[in-house]
Amino acid sequence: MVSKAHGAASSSQALTGNLQFYTVWCESNNAFSDPDNATGINIRITGDIADETQKNFEVIIQSIGLRAMPIILNDPLAIADLAADGASVVTGEGFVWQFSVEQEGVFATKTDDIGLLILELNGIVLPNGAVLSTSGGGQNIEFSRQDNL
Repeated sequence: MVSKAHGAASSSQALTGNLQFYTVWCESNNAFSDPDNATGINIRITGDIADETQKNFEVIIQSIGLRAMPIILNDPLAIADLAADGASVVTGEGFVWQFSVEQEGVFATKTDDIGLLILELNGIVLPNGAVLSTSGGGQNIEFSRQDNL
């Protein structure tokens, strides 16, 4: 196999544009301590399209993707204490994951960098029956935006 020569055509992929990075914290009782019996926003990655937890994660990705499809994302990690991991509102056990989009300010409103995530994902019903609540007293999902990883 010939290695890439300077100036030679090759297949490759390059990201361009202005990457925006987001962190998502989701409350899910027992996500860390007893993952087989986790409730709430249970978004374990199983690779099985028939698995409910996999479907939950895919519904969230598709909902975000209606405005801007994540081009980089990692698998959700089960966390024992969301607040200790950086969440400012949601607490207890749950999941944290990150994604990135290329469009600058795509989720921003005039007053909030993540305002459209909060508005548009509120009330989404997941396959397991959990309802995303992005604000208020029953908030169970939280977002933040970072300029760097």
